[in-house]
Amino acid sequence: MGKKKSVVLMTLLTIVIVVLCAITAFPSFTIPFTNGIKKWNPAVMQFDLGMDLGGEYLDGYVGGGYYAYYYPDGVIPASEYEADEHEEGDYVAHEGLYLSTDPDKRIYLEDGKTVNTDFQAELDGAVKAITARYAAKGYEDFRVAVVDDYAIRVELPNSQGSDGVTSASSASQALTLFALTGELNFQKGGELVDELTDEENEYTIRDLLKEVKLGTQTGAVYLEFKLTSVGETMLETYQSEAASDSSTSLDLAIGDEVLISITTTNQNILIDGDSVKYFVANKEDKHYAQTLYVLLDSALNDGSFDVEFTVSEVRSFSNNTLYVVFGILLAVIVALIVVAIVKMGRFGVVNMYATLSYFIITALCFAFISRGVFVVSLGTVLVFLMGLALVNACSYKVYKAIKAEAALGKTIESSTKAGYKKNLMFTVDLYAVLGLGAIALLIGAGGLATVAAQALIVVVTGAFISLLWSRVINYVFLSASKDKYSYFKLVREDDDDE
Repeated sequence: MGKKKSVVLMTLLTIVIVVLCAITAFPSFTIPFTNGIKKWNPAVMQFDLGMDLGGEYLDGYVGGGYYAYYYPDGVIPASEYEADEHEEGDYVAHEGLYLSTDPDKRIYLEDGKTVNTDFQAELDGAVKAITARYAAKGYEDFRVAVVDDYAIRVELPNSQGSDGVTSASSASQALTLFALTGELNFQKGGELVDELTDEENEYTIRDLLKEVKLGTQTGAVYLEFKLTSVGETMLETYQSEAASDSSTSLDLAIGDEVLISITTTNQNILIDGDSVKYFVANKEDKHYAQTLYVLLDSALNDGSFDVEFTVSEVRSFSNNTLYVVFGILLAVIVALIVVAIVKMGRFGVVNMYATLSYFIITALCFAFISRGVFVVSLGTVLVFLMGLALVNACSYKVYKAIKAEAALGKTIESSTKAGYKKNLMFTVDLYAVLGLGAIALLIGAGGLATVAAQALIVVVTGAFISLLWSRVINYVFLSASKDKYSYFKLVREDDDDE
């Protein structure tokens, strides 16, 4: 390639890199002449962020999310204990909590000193079920943690749905409903349905209800309850009674908490044989419908737990770690660019373009291709840094190989070709192993699926940069260079002789 063509390509490449860097990371600002209505937001400000990086973008990354505490019956926080008067010996201090010694609360045995292992087992089971509910709801980033052995702290990300449901409302619904761990049952007039129960047959919820489904119909979201033959008989009995008393309702409840009232006059209820459809509302309420579905499905299939929770006030928490992380990443990228130029001369400039290209591609992928699929978290940052280190390490390894070939007396062109060729299989093997590892994690490690998917993006991008793109950039820049020895910071042998 001629020098003129190389200079033109180098100029165009520089313009493209600068423009893409601006699209990716140029700071947010209000666009002039739009009366403050339109605002420019770069790709890095359009990430779906996890709680550890600050949550969803809402005119700035504000608030990491929402949290609440679940206190089992008989367990109260220290603040509540100190606010009320209690008889001596009624409660025992345990770290930041107070535990009731009342045997009916089942925390301690009759002696008031020995912890009830059955209660501990029920609590552990409830924690697992609650965690599964949040996972089933589709929260990409949430935390369910046991605090001081007997309380549970649940954290949800600060997210704003496109359907207009505020994050506070959605979080409050989930935090409140998912704390219900009682038995799923049908009630009538506040009493368990007993028309189909006798001394010989005591029916459980599984004998009455087959499954719960979530669906949409003409823009409305509904929950469908498929009944067994016994459940269908129960429903027919209710309908015959409701014919003479329309105020009678058949309630679906968890413990004492009524969730759905089935009445013949309720226009949101559609009864069709062994199926009952409850139309929640329009699509704007899909968060509530999904939450209710997950709760009922969990209670039906995972059963109940003999532990009841009191939910604390739902509060928000802030987290502005994102800006600190962005500052660190910027410092790392600048440091790598400066060191590469100092160590490798103009080949270090090639490495700078490769580094910026890697940053642009991964940032755009995280912002748009994966948006709505997974969140960007501190784990993502570590994966990104791993890929960045690999791109720079592979570039430096090629540089060392080119320098070694030139030391043997070869021309710069042949040294460059030999340097890339000698590192080809190493680079291919490196990225192939990392790619297979990411795929294996994506398939087999449920808890690491998000990080594995992000690692796969990083590996594919890094392989493209190291195997192809940096070589193309080097070819263009080298062709435009007048002194190819100084391009690689090499010294001519005849210069040594002088």
